[in-house]
Amino acid sequence: MFTRKLLPVGNTLLEKASLPVSKASITLLTYNMLSPYYMWPQVYTYVPEQYKDWSYRHRLLEREILSLYRADIMCLQEMTQKDYKGFWKTHCKEKMNYGSSYIAKTPPAYWKRTSDEMDGVGIFYNLDKFQHISTNSIYLNDLIGLFNINELNYLKSTIITLTNGAGEPIAKDSLLNVLHGRNQVSLFVSLMHRETRTLFVVINTHLYWKYDEVKLCQCLTIMRKLHRVIKQLLVGRDGATYSRVKILFAGDLNSSPDSPVVKFLKGESVHRSDLSLINPLRPYLNHYIYQDTSAELFEHTCYSGKLKGIFDYIWYHDSDFRLKRILSGAEVSQELRQMKEFGLPNKGHPSDHIPVLTELELLD
Repeated sequence: MFTRKLLPVGNTLLEKASLPVSKASITLLTYNMLSPYYMWPQVYTYVPEQYKDWSYRHRLLEREILSLYRADIMCLQEMTQKDYKGFWKTHCKEKMNYGSSYIAKTPPAYWKRTSDEMDGVGIFYNLDKFQHISTNSIYLNDLIGLFNINELNYLKSTIITLTNGAGEPIAKDSLLNVLHGRNQVSLFVSLMHRETRTLFVVINTHLYWKYDEVKLCQCLTIMRKLHRVIKQLLVGRDGATYSRVKILFAGDLNSSPDSPVVKFLKGESVHRSDLSLINPLRPYLNHYIYQDTSAELFEHTCYSGKLKGIFDYIWYHDSDFRLKRILSGAEVSQELRQMKEFGLPNKGHPSDHIPVLTELELLD
């Protein structure tokens, strides 16, 4: 197996902006673990049976997350509620002194398993470095109070062509109904960095895998909820202002760098019929990690058979953080080509996504 490298990133951002550095840094990991219940037989035909085995994959996940990378903040997707309660929550607290928060998705109509086998997202944080302040969560189909009349009319009038797993059209429905029918979630954890007393809000999500319009609205929902979380965080905190809060937004966005979701998060206006969508939280988020890395460092972050691409992100504002180091991903593509393998997981990689690990330096 090719060894992935934790590589330093150049100082071009600091040189350009002349921003002072606090010298404090944190490591942050985002990782889609691939739920054992999403190992669809029709998709993962290329994976040998022994590498589909959950106990085998779990041992590799434990090695990567707890030993190899062990980031200060870990944002994990496709973690089942059963696995969170039965292993990750207690193990991370008792063996590592990590706190954690978690939210599971609601089971869809087709779900035949128990509710605790449903997946969700979790955030784990090093209590030696951070003090937990609060946790908030949202179901991304709960639009009440987050969209105005014009926006709701847009959601009702916009028609989505629904497709099956092969991408073939099967029906049509309004964007509003499609949004209501999805079960994605987002988690918000507010922390205080003990060394610098900096306030953080860490967000973890896993957007729906199809339909740009759906993903864009899910992202807007997260941003509007984030505004409320920041406002709540500052209540009763003497001397704390909006400008002192730093945001880290991580997760599997199921969106490529040229997608409407990424354009929206960067602060660009995304036009839809007579509506222009602009990220209301652009003063807190305008930058993602791949803007500061060479294109040669990552070919994909998801290697799920025919579905390959850069889908896993870490976002922040470039006046708050500098990307100091990043775990490169190109070695995985090289390995698959050399081994003549179609995708992940395989013998050495437990998920169809690769873990994205960064070191971020705080800017004063």
